[in-house]
Amino acid sequence: MNFAPILFLASQLVLPAADGPPHLAVEQSCKAAMKLDPETGSVDACMKDETAAQDELKRKWTSFPASDRARCVAETSTGGSPSYVEVITCLQTAQDARQVPKD
Repeated sequence: MNFAPILFLASQLVLPAADGPPHLAVEQSCKAAMKLDPETGSVDACMKDETAAQDELKRKWTSFPASDRARCVAETSTGGSPSYVEVITCLQTAQDARQVPKD
């Protein structure tokens, strides 16, 4: 079985960046989301949310542990549509979990 086309397609979804957050193909994600549930909003609104999340990731990227960054990027891009909103939510959740008192 030739996996080259599959690997090529997957490589288009997430492009790692050495010094910052990955480059995600979120427009495809927004279009797919609108096809699944047109009542959720518009592609433009989705793209605004993704752009805001990307900007926040750019500002805060190095404040998150590398292990969390790697895990969250992998989770959002595995088997589906990558999303900056999902990445930042994952990172913030991991950060919040560390601050919960261990009683």
